[in-house]
Amino acid sequence: MNHLCATLLILCNTTVNMFFDDKRNDFVQEISTCAIEYNAYFTEPQNRIPVPLVVAISAHETGWGESRFAKEANNYFGIKTDSDDPDMYIVPKNNPNVKLSKYYTVCESVYAFMDLLIFHTRRYEDFVNELHDQWFLEEINYEKLIYTLHRYSDDPKWENQVLKIINRLEIR
Repeated sequence: MNHLCATLLILCNTTVNMFFDDKRNDFVQEISTCAIEYNAYFTEPQNRIPVPLVVAISAHETGWGESRFAKEANNYFGIKTDSDDPDMYIVPKNNPNVKLSKYYTVCESVYAFMDLLIFHTRRYEDFVNELHDQWFLEEINYEKLIYTLHRYSDDPKWENQVLKIINRLEIR
Protein backbone atom coordinates (compact mmCIF):
# COMPACT_ATOMS: atom_id res chain seq x y z
CA MET A 1 0.00 0.00 0.00
CA ASN A 2 2.78 2.47 0.81
CA HIS A 3 4.34 1.92 -2.62
CA LEU A 4 1.02 2.84 -4.19
CA CYS A 5 0.68 5.88 -1.93
CA ALA A 6 4.21 7.05 -2.72
CA THR A 7 3.67 6.45 -6.42
CA LEU A 8 0.58 8.61 -6.35
CA LEU A 9 2.34 11.09 -4.06
CA ILE A 10 -0.38 10.78 -1.50
CA LEU A 11 1.95 10.51 1.43
CA CYS A 12 -0.20 8.17 3.49
CA ASN A 13 1.89 8.07 6.62
CA THR A 14 4.06 11.16 6.27
CA THR A 15 2.73 14.68 6.39
CA VAL A 16 4.31 18.00 7.23
CA ASN A 17 2.08 19.76 9.71
CA MET A 18 2.83 23.45 9.85
CA PHE A 19 2.10 25.15 13.13
CA PHE A 20 4.22 28.25 12.83
CA ASP A 21 2.68 31.66 13.29
CA ASP A 22 5.02 33.40 10.89
CA LYS A 23 6.35 33.13 7.33
CA ARG A 24 7.94 29.72 7.98
CA ASN A 25 4.66 28.17 6.81
CA ASP A 26 5.15 29.79 3.40
CA PHE A 27 8.75 28.60 3.33
CA VAL A 28 7.72 25.01 4.13
CA GLN A 29 5.00 25.11 1.47
CA GLU A 30 7.34 26.46 -1.22
CA ILE A 31 10.14 23.94 -0.61
CA SER A 32 7.62 21.09 -0.21
CA THR A 33 5.95 21.89 -3.51
CA CYS A 34 9.28 21.77 -5.35
CA ALA A 35 10.33 18.51 -3.64
CA ILE A 36 7.01 16.84 -4.42
CA GLU A 37 7.27 17.95 -8.04
CA TYR A 38 10.79 16.54 -8.30
CA ASN A 39 9.70 13.24 -6.76
CA ALA A 40 6.72 13.05 -9.12
CA TYR A 41 8.36 13.95 -12.40
CA PHE A 42 12.13 13.66 -12.24
CA THR A 43 13.14 10.51 -10.37
CA GLU A 44 12.45 6.83 -9.99
CA PRO A 45 10.19 5.80 -7.09
CA GLN A 46 13.00 4.23 -5.06
CA ASN A 47 14.96 7.52 -5.32
CA ARG A 48 12.21 9.72 -3.92
CA ILE A 49 13.64 11.70 -1.05
CA PRO A 50 11.21 12.31 1.82
CA VAL A 51 9.87 15.84 1.56
CA PRO A 52 10.29 16.66 5.28
CA LEU A 53 13.99 15.81 5.00
CA VAL A 54 14.40 18.25 2.11
CA VAL A 55 12.47 20.97 3.97
CA ALA A 56 14.47 20.50 7.17
CA ILE A 57 17.86 20.65 5.46
CA SER A 58 16.82 23.74 3.53
CA ALA A 59 15.48 25.39 6.69
CA HIS A 60 18.73 24.68 8.49
CA GLU A 61 21.00 25.82 5.68
CA THR A 62 19.16 29.12 5.10
CA GLY A 63 17.63 30.05 8.45
CA TRP A 64 14.15 29.32 7.07
CA GLY A 65 14.92 31.10 3.79
CA GLU A 66 16.35 34.24 5.38
CA SER A 67 20.00 33.83 4.36
CA ARG A 68 21.64 36.09 1.82
CA PHE A 69 22.27 33.08 -0.43
CA ALA A 70 18.60 32.12 -0.44
CA LYS A 71 17.44 35.67 -1.10
CA GLU A 72 20.05 36.72 -3.67
CA ALA A 73 20.86 33.42 -5.38
CA ASN A 74 17.94 31.04 -4.68
CA ASN A 75 20.54 28.73 -3.14
CA TYR A 76 18.63 26.98 -0.35
CA PHE A 77 21.16 24.23 0.37
CA GLY A 78 24.61 25.84 0.36
CA ILE A 79 25.53 24.10 -2.89
CA LYS A 80 28.96 25.08 -4.15
CA THR A 81 30.11 25.45 -7.75
CA ASP A 82 33.39 25.61 -9.62
CA SER A 83 31.94 27.81 -12.38
CA ASP A 84 34.05 30.73 -13.59
CA ASP A 85 30.98 32.63 -14.79
CA PRO A 86 30.24 35.31 -12.16
CA ASP A 87 26.57 35.27 -13.15
CA MET A 88 26.38 31.66 -11.97
CA TYR A 89 27.71 32.04 -8.43
CA ILE A 90 27.67 34.19 -5.31
CA VAL A 91 30.59 34.60 -2.92
CA PRO A 92 30.31 34.63 0.87
CA LYS A 93 31.42 37.97 2.30
CA ASN A 94 33.76 36.29 4.78
CA ASN A 95 35.26 33.73 2.36
CA PRO A 96 36.02 35.00 -1.15
CA ASN A 97 37.50 31.62 -2.16
CA VAL A 98 34.12 29.86 -1.97
CA LYS A 99 31.59 30.06 -4.78
CA LEU A 100 27.98 29.09 -4.14
CA SER A 101 25.70 28.29 -7.07
CA LYS A 102 23.05 30.73 -8.21
CA TYR A 103 19.68 29.41 -9.32
CA TYR A 104 16.91 31.11 -11.26
CA THR A 105 14.15 29.66 -9.10
CA VAL A 106 13.61 28.03 -5.73
CA CYS A 107 12.62 24.80 -7.44
CA GLU A 108 15.82 24.76 -9.49
CA SER A 109 17.75 24.83 -6.20
CA VAL A 110 15.63 22.04 -4.72
CA TYR A 111 16.08 19.90 -7.85
CA ALA A 112 19.85 20.45 -7.79
CA PHE A 113 20.00 19.37 -4.14
CA MET A 114 17.94 16.26 -4.74
CA ASP A 115 20.04 15.40 -7.81
CA LEU A 116 23.19 15.89 -5.73
CA LEU A 117 22.07 13.37 -3.14
CA ILE A 118 20.86 10.78 -5.63
CA PHE A 119 23.43 11.05 -8.39
CA HIS A 120 26.64 12.02 -6.56
CA THR A 121 26.97 8.36 -5.70
CA ARG A 122 30.51 8.29 -4.35
CA ARG A 123 29.82 10.99 -1.79
CA TYR A 124 26.27 9.96 -0.85
CA GLU A 125 26.26 6.25 -1.61
CA ASP A 126 25.30 5.39 1.99
CA PHE A 127 22.33 7.75 1.77
CA VAL A 128 21.08 6.21 -1.48
CA ASN A 129 21.50 2.68 -0.13
CA GLU A 130 19.60 3.56 3.06
CA LEU A 131 16.89 5.30 1.04
CA HIS A 132 16.47 2.20 -1.14
CA ASP A 133 16.38 -0.06 1.93
CA GLN A 134 13.69 2.10 3.50
CA TRP A 135 11.70 2.11 0.28
CA PHE A 136 11.83 -1.68 0.21
CA LEU A 137 10.86 -1.96 3.90
CA GLU A 138 8.14 0.70 3.48
CA GLU A 139 9.42 2.55 6.54
CA ILE A 140 10.95 5.99 6.76
CA ASN A 141 13.57 6.53 9.46
CA TYR A 142 14.78 10.11 9.30
CA GLU A 143 17.53 9.56 11.83
CA LYS A 144 19.13 6.79 9.76
CA LEU A 145 18.87 8.88 6.60
CA ILE A 146 20.33 12.00 8.22
CA TYR A 147 23.29 10.15 9.72
CA THR A 148 24.25 8.85 6.27
CA LEU A 149 24.69 12.49 5.21
CA HIS A 150 27.63 13.13 7.56
CA ARG A 151 29.67 14.34 4.57
CA TYR A 152 27.15 17.07 3.72
CA SER A 153 28.42 19.43 6.41
CA ASP A 154 31.62 19.87 8.41
CA ASP A 155 29.60 20.89 11.47
CA PRO A 156 29.59 17.97 13.94
CA LYS A 157 26.18 19.13 15.23
CA TRP A 158 24.59 19.32 11.78
CA GLU A 159 22.73 15.99 11.93
CA ASN A 160 21.18 16.73 15.32
CA GLN A 161 20.18 20.23 14.27
CA VAL A 162 18.43 18.95 11.14
CA LEU A 163 16.67 16.22 13.14
CA LYS A 164 15.38 18.88 15.57
CA ILE A 165 13.88 20.77 12.65
CA ILE A 166 12.23 17.59 11.36
CA ASN A 167 10.71 17.11 14.82
CA ARG A 168 9.54 20.74 14.83
CA LEU A 169 7.77 20.10 11.54
CA GLU A 170 5.76 17.52 13.50
CA ILE A 171 6.22 14.56 11.22
CA ARG A 172 3.65 11.83 11.69
